Amino acid sequence: MSNFIIDKNKFEEDGYLLVEKVFSPSEIEEFRKLAYEQYEIDKSKKLDFQLPNLPTKAKYNKGDLLSKEKLHQVLLDERILKIARTILGNDDLIYFGDSSYQIGTGLRGFHRDNIDRTDLNGPDWKGKYTLIRLGIYLQDHKNYSGGLKIKAGSHKNPDGKTVFVGNEIGDVAVWSLKTLHSGNAVRLRFLPDFSIDKAGREGMVPAFMKKDQQHERISFFMTFALKSEHLDRYIREYTLKRQDSIEHLKASHYSQQALQLAEKKGVQIMKPLQQQSSH
Repeated sequence: MSNFIIDKNKFEEDGYLLVEKVFSPSEIEEFRKLAYEQYEIDKSKKLDFQLPNLPTKAKYNKGDLLSKEKLHQVLLDERILKIARTILGNDDLIYFGDSSYQIGTGLRGFHRDNIDRTDLNGPDWKGKYTLIRLGIYLQDHKNYSGGLKIKAGSHKNPDGKTVFVGNEIGDVAVWSLKTLHSGNAVRLRFLPDFSIDKAGREGMVPAFMKKDQQHERISFFMTFALKSEHLDRYIREYTLKRQDSIEHLKASHYSQQALQLAEKKGVQIMKPLQQQSSH
């Protein structure tokens, strides 16, 4: 499964890319098993939580993927690192604790993940932006609801055409943090390529009109970066100023095995909380 194609030019043009057939179906099935096992471990450690007062029943947890006994090898898989290095155009990857896994259907709504989300004259929009996010969806979203929608080209523009990313089992999505995107997308049974873009409307679609699947939705997300002022500013103005991300970092304790694997794979591990306390 190592002959997948990474079209960096398409990523640069659209602000996202779907890399097909990265993992085999059996590997994805194993990832599903490991995610459920990890969730039971996290529950025993009281790291699990759900978002209050919201219709979603997604299962979230504190702590990043590198800190998870069953899942840190997914984050550091050679194929994931190859995608990140190719898209960023440099082998010197930095990982700074920004990753997670999620079980169940979560929040919807188009948004950006960078700092200057609405001010397109802000620092994020000057120079080469060096933060990307990768998503592994452990079920088919080419034919069913629950996947990722993107506003193509919105990493360079205020808006863009809505596109269902449409991953099949084994594919990996990658997008710029500046790109407008929405998770948990609803596909209509009779108009599967029609996007409901108005905030809140997707959640009002009755079950019989949606193309839902039997598999519970499970997804992994991970952010990689290159050394730059964009990264420094993101950590300074976002990671270390949000209470949820601080709690996430506090719960992330890395084993020697995970750190040695990262070193072997040539990934630099930054620990924002330790760096903050040393200043």
